[in-house]
Amino acid sequence: MHMGMSMETRYVTVLSVMCLGSLAGTPALAHHSFAAYDQTVTKEVNGTLKEFDWNAPHSGMTIVYLDESGKMQEVSVTTGAPATISRQGFRPKDFHTGDKVRLSWHPSKNGSVGGDLVTMTLEDGRVLHGGGLAGPPPASGSGPPAAPGKPPAGPPPSGPPSAGTQ
Repeated sequence: MHMGMSMETRYVTVLSVMCLGSLAGTPALAHHSFAAYDQTVTKEVNGTLKEFDWNAPHSGMTIVYLDESGKMQEVSVTTGAPATISRQGFRPKDFHTGDKVRLSWHPSKNGSVGGDLVTMTLEDGRVLHGGGLAGPPPASGSGPPAAPGKPPAGPPPSGPPSAGTQ
């Protein structure tokens, strides 16, 4: 028997260390509330990337676009940490001011312009997925999902083009 420590005390100590160790690998989601965003509404625009902030704990981007009346608008959305974005295969060099993008986001509930990223589709068809309740990125090897209004990525279909395609 170990001096000064009963078998019960050692058992509790070992169990406590194991429990704490298991928590170390758990994502820190408890403090990441998405209550500020209306998860039942998704807005979507085509626009131009004005700025991409590759920062911890949350990255963000600003997009400029023309609204239905032709007036220039700007929206800033937040997304995951650089590590989350990197796991989707992106690097800071992938985002350039002036890039044409398709953006979808859950708007802020308080009416302010902005929100939580759902997806941002780049010109090359790659899709950055948001860190909120938008869901995980596609399974490895499945390729990027199609941008809204675009055919899926991959080889073009064989045969003559159908009506309405260019």
